[in-house]
Amino acid sequence: MARNWHKPLILLMWMALPFSAWVYWSAWDRLPARMAVHFDAAWQPNGYTSRDGATQLGLEILLVMLVLFTVAMLIIHTLKPTAFWPALAIAYLVVGVCTYANYSIVKFNLHGQQIRSGSLGEPCKSSSQFLVDLVPRRGLGDGTVPAVALSVHVDAASAASALRASSSRRSWN
Repeated sequence: MARNWHKPLILLMWMALPFSAWVYWSAWDRLPARMAVHFDAAWQPNGYTSRDGATQLGLEILLVMLVLFTVAMLIIHTLKPTAFWPALAIAYLVVGVCTYANYSIVKFNLHGQQIRSGSLGEPCKSSSQFLVDLVPRRGLGDGTVPAVALSVHVDAASAASALRASSSRRSWN
């Protein structure tokens, strides 16, 4: 039994998978149908997928990492036992980052990014909102095309003025 102490440590790493599945499952009813899953350097969402796609992608990436690290840990322990501890630390770090990424994606999509308005001092929902309007195009009959405008909202007053400007643009067509 003294030689098998590494197996429980490897098995413990697998607890990340049911934890991540529980994070998605516990928030499933509150998650939006279209979830942000990729972010740019300023931590603004720039990649979206469905709720099912986000869950599947997050859990599959974690599963692949767990399988790779489990096989690697067993091989390392057999061939070079002195390298087991550093390799296990790296495995736990990577699996921890993947688990935290799943948790953060769920948390972001549940609550949005909270920012502080300099003028009001209270948190506002989402520093950027995408306004999608269907705008009639002249000369193409009554067909419509989607027009996307990016508006940065700092407080409720600027959000209201952006909506007024958007509706006034539609009225002159």
